Amino acid sequence: MFVTERDRKTLEFIAKWRFVTTEQLQKAGIFKTARKKAYNRVLALRQVNLIKAGRLESGQLYYYLAPRGGEIIGIDDPWYAKRYRDAGGDVVLKHLVACDFALALGIEYLPHQEVLNRLMAASYDVLAKCVRGNDLFYENGGLLHTLIIDYQYSLKYLSERIKLYSRLPPGVRNQLVVDFLVFDETRQKQILRAARETGLKIKALKANWKY
Repeated sequence: MFVTERDRKTLEFIAKWRFVTTEQLQKAGIFKTARKKAYNRVLALRQVNLIKAGRLESGQLYYYLAPRGGEIIGIDDPWYAKRYRDAGGDVVLKHLVACDFALALGIEYLPHQEVLNRLMAASYDVLAKCVRGNDLFYENGGLLHTLIIDYQYSLKYLSERIKLYSRLPPGVRNQLVVDFLVFDETRQKQILRAARETGLKIKALKANWKY
């Protein structure tokens, strides 16, 4: 099969996000065709073993890079495919939601080391705990944002994340917006209540994506 420039972009996009759906490839502008045509081309990539597919419990189909696909875009480490081949549904879901959020806002996530370097005015112990978790970071509107996605965590865990960020020095807190991405209105209200009088800029955003 002849690998087109769009095929390469597809492989690079999958390599970047680890797990993706056909809809995400369309939202990213890689496929500007109807969903059926996009699906058929992705299927062709599967058939020549450039990508592989899996399903969430809901039946949602997702794709990840196969070793041969990695070789085409310069990723020849065999660990790459092995690391994600047997990933559980919870791991896949985290990558899918993070990708959806980034596409919706048109943002790129920042490497954790870059965040550490920018916020070294904080207590290193507190900062390390903030950056060490599953939280993601991005820049928007001239401010640094941290994204905490509620993967059915307990309210206690989410409240502890709020308390942790509230321990950052005022100069650091003023540069930071803490975004919670939740999936129902009840949790949205709980987060806003827990955030009162913390001195943090906090948003509780309700996601519309369903998997």
